[in-house]
Amino acid sequence: MGNVVITATGPLYTLAEVKQHLNVDFDDDDTLIQSYMDAAEGAVLQYCNASLVPQGKEAIFKTAAMMAVTDLYENRGGKEGLPSASRLLINPYRWLRV
Repeated sequence: MGNVVITATGPLYTLAEVKQHLNVDFDDDDTLIQSYMDAAEGAVLQYCNASLVPQGKEAIFKTAAMMAVTDLYENRGGKEGLPSASRLLINPYRWLRV
């Protein structure tokens, strides 16, 4: 693998961004949404066999993770892992183990 330089790390998104995306304007589900955010971010990275989001691809991974949060929140647990739309966005960045 090539040299990787990490210039900054941080969350993909904030709770406020996700709540706006979900059209949630109350605080009752904040803890639940935060756990879905953590699970979605982990699932996106795990799907790509990556530990960090590739530099310059933050928006793509953020969108894929937000789609996953939406699926988890609206279906209370999701159906079958990452939604297909999320997978389509991040497939080009997936490292397959051989």
